[in-house]
Amino acid sequence: MGFEDFRSAAPPGGGAGPRGSPPGRGDASGALETILRLMHHSRQPMFVAWGPSLNFFYNDAYAPILGVRHPEAQGRPFQSVWPEIWDDILPLIRQALSGTATWSENLHLVMERHGYREDTWWTFSYSPAHDETGAVAGMFCSCIETTGQVLAERRLRENEGRFRALLDAAPAMMWVTDRTGYCTHLSRSWFTFTGQTPATALGHGWLDAVHEDDRAHSAAHFHQAVRDQAPFRLDYRLRRADGTWRWAIDVAEPRLTANGDYLGHVGSVLDITDRREAEERQTLLAREVDHRAKNVLAVVQAVLRLTRAPDLPSFTRAVEGRVAALARAQTMLAQDSWAGADLRRMVEGELAPFLVEHGQRESRATLRGPAVVLPAAAAQPLTMLIHELATNAMKHGALSVESGRLLVTWRLEGSALHLSWVETGGPSIIGPPLRTGFGTRVLDGTARSQLGGTINLEWRATGLACHLAMPLDRIPNQDEETLPGLAG
Repeated sequence: MGFEDFRSAAPPGGGAGPRGSPPGRGDASGALETILRLMHHSRQPMFVAWGPSLNFFYNDAYAPILGVRHPEAQGRPFQSVWPEIWDDILPLIRQALSGTATWSENLHLVMERHGYREDTWWTFSYSPAHDETGAVAGMFCSCIETTGQVLAERRLRENEGRFRALLDAAPAMMWVTDRTGYCTHLSRSWFTFTGQTPATALGHGWLDAVHEDDRAHSAAHFHQAVRDQAPFRLDYRLRRADGTWRWAIDVAEPRLTANGDYLGHVGSVLDITDRREAEERQTLLAREVDHRAKNVLAVVQAVLRLTRAPDLPSFTRAVEGRVAALARAQTMLAQDSWAGADLRRMVEGELAPFLVEHGQRESRATLRGPAVVLPAAAAQPLTMLIHELATNAMKHGALSVESGRLLVTWRLEGSALHLSWVETGGPSIIGPPLRTGFGTRVLDGTARSQLGGTINLEWRATGLACHLAMPLDRIPNQDEETLPGLAG
């Protein structure tokens, strides 16, 4: 609309009625024309309401706001242009007409500018408009519709609310920063875990919950990632609400807009103490397995080196028997996670052919004693010792003849184990051997060097009696498994 169109639509002299209605008090055409000129040259939506009926005049920038009411709204009374919002804005109009300007920011108005009701929001001011006598003859308005901005901010708040609710519902401790690295949100799980409050944790206060030995490194790593706008991963000790320290892993990614603009970081913190302890146990177990494997190989080498036999078949049987005994000991330890070995099961493994099963025949070997769990370090050497006794009994002693019998008993006295091996009914024994063989040396060496105990061998006429005493709480460390000698 040009300026002449404004003039033709305005009542002469600022009169009350539209398009040529009787003039109002005084000749206000000069003041009105000044306002109309201002509006005409502005790209800001503007209107002026002039005269007793507040005739409505607007510029081209305001026309899209009217919708279907343009152009008929030009020059009509204000109330007839916007009847649906009249009651909402009337107090502001009265204030402006009384001589005091108003200011409204994001004011909600329900309008029908396109033939249906819609929610709209506006930022505007109503200013008194004076005629040439200085009297208030109307009001002037400069406005901007903020509906899009308000709805966008509302959606943003709703999305932010849903995002924060999602963070709070996550099992991990979640956090969000702005582009400067300032922590703007921490999930409830962080406060529950650390005992901090929003007042003490937000910003950079979360670092106070990090162990002092890890704090400087963690802060430097975090701030470098913010500067680089890059992902990062941190392990540090985190103080729990009860004062204990737990290992945590902190993993974060940069937050980016659709255009790739950096907004900050979002991250999660998980308690990994149990995982670290499990990994440490696994590492120790791997080292233990490696250590034990080397020990087993050392024992096998000793078996091969020290075994004596008159011929190859005898040598093969001796070696296979000793290696099998060693394997049984290893299997028992592995089944119990290297926590120890059951003494009865160990002895039964070496004497299985001579024990009664389900009453099928008379037992040639009898075992008596309480339940005893041997330390892992004692299981292998004691198995080898029992194996040597059993081998000698089957080759030369009570178990070499059908009439022979064996009684194995044990008892605990404090932390000491006392084990007796008594053979009867075997070949007659005149006395102890004239010379000490490999068997005697391995029994004595195993008992003393590997088990830290004592062994007493009695060569009775009725058979061998062996008495072993060993402390279960002071088994020497076996860094290198060696055998002082093996029976031939």
